[in-house]
Amino acid sequence: MISLWKRPAGNLAIAVVAISTVIHLLLAFGTELVADEAYYWTWALHPAAGYFDHPPLTAWILWVTTHVFGANRFSIRILPVLSGVLLSWILFQMAKSLFRDRWAGFWAVVLLNANILFAAGGFLMTPDTPQVMCYALTLWAFIRGVTEDKRGFILLAGIFLGFGLLAKYTMVLLPPLLFLFLLLSAPYRHWLRRPVLWISLVLSAIIFLPDVYWNRAHHWVSFLFQWHHGMQAHQDTPLATFLDYLGGQVLVLTPGLYVLLLWTGVVTFFRAFREKDPPVLFLWLTSYPVLLFFAYSSFKAKVEANWPVEGYLSAFVLTAAVLSERLDKSPALRKWTWGSLGIAMFMILVVTTQALYPLLPINPKVDGTGRLHGMRRMDKQIREMADRLPAGDHPVAWVVDGYQNASELKFLEYGRLPVYHIHPHRTFRTDALTPAEAQSLAGKPVLLIQNGPHGGFVKELGNHWGPARYLGTIAVPRRWARSRVPVYQVDVYLIQPFRDGFLP
Repeated sequence: MISLWKRPAGNLAIAVVAISTVIHLLLAFGTELVADEAYYWTWALHPAAGYFDHPPLTAWILWVTTHVFGANRFSIRILPVLSGVLLSWILFQMAKSLFRDRWAGFWAVVLLNANILFAAGGFLMTPDTPQVMCYALTLWAFIRGVTEDKRGFILLAGIFLGFGLLAKYTMVLLPPLLFLFLLLSAPYRHWLRRPVLWISLVLSAIIFLPDVYWNRAHHWVSFLFQWHHGMQAHQDTPLATFLDYLGGQVLVLTPGLYVLLLWTGVVTFFRAFREKDPPVLFLWLTSYPVLLFFAYSSFKAKVEANWPVEGYLSAFVLTAAVLSERLDKSPALRKWTWGSLGIAMFMILVVTTQALYPLLPINPKVDGTGRLHGMRRMDKQIREMADRLPAGDHPVAWVVDGYQNASELKFLEYGRLPVYHIHPHRTFRTDALTPAEAQSLAGKPVLLIQNGPHGGFVKELGNHWGPARYLGTIAVPRRWARSRVPVYQVDVYLIQPFRDGFLP
């Protein structure tokens, strides 16, 4: 392996991380927030121990960053950018320490950063961001504690596990896998009899308790929603949702690297379970069962491409160790690896360029990067339409159809006008209009913004909130795109006077 390079593995790993970080910075500050990011930001305006969709760690982080840096893209996206650097360091350290091989660490960094899921998607702030960090930190602390006989790292792993549960409920998959590793690994089985392991588990449960109490007070709404969302929401036939899941994984991991990860899982299976090689067993158990779980879930419901993300971390490290051992000895593996990396780099370049400057004439409604631009322009046009109204009709607030548009417009109008999500179909939305807010708007002019063109939401409302007068439709095509198909299209109405629709 060393013969292939003229520089040490650590320096090359740093270069890879630097290039990946530049890509993340370009995407983070060269694109607008997506709807989910803005929606998670609305959580931070209402700090709580839980939310309808997810546990609260994402909101707590955004509350801190927006209070320090203000409500802007930097404060929302700084953590994802930094997390890419931290994840690279963790995987490098894990591979180096488990296999006593810095080149394994280098390849782990390459695999982490050479796919769309982490390289081109690592600038978005979602619950995956803190959960993946906590997952990786739990792995790192746990294996250090076990292999180096350091009880402090076992306790640290419990802390990271607890905060991971506060980030995303799928973190619950990890503890059984760690206990299974101890059970199957003879050199470390004695840890099951050591109190510190169980104290660590109790510590993680205590950290997670606030969300449990919140769910108890709200009829277990978040637990039930996520269970239904991930295991019972049938949008199509089981085969169709599985193929959709498989296609999504091939796309975001890139085809060659996805096959390489699966191949590693097969060729290391006997080494993990027959030879009981502790590093291989640890990495296999904390990766492939997670991927198999989401593959199984895809037969029950639609699984988004990013959901299995934590399962790839250990798979990257294990694949890196295999590459470091075999790459010089196998011309076929070498050709596959370099060819796969070349395709992956090309795909990352295409996705990054398309996100910043859409060269490909793809319909923006189909293009996954289509909604990274346009909301700021739509917000400006709505304000211009409102400014043209007579002085007595100038709106004091906007009410919006749907949490996505409501959250994005609320973020853009923050500090100017209040924006509310009106008539939500799901309860506990943090951006929804409350009875107290509706009462304060009663008798005043309010702008109603519905998904267009000529959507039926205004008819659904009727005159319950007041008479609505149509002002016009705003259609915003994607910036610099050849296609003029609108990315955003809304109908704007003036409700004058606004009525408190919560009153009987």
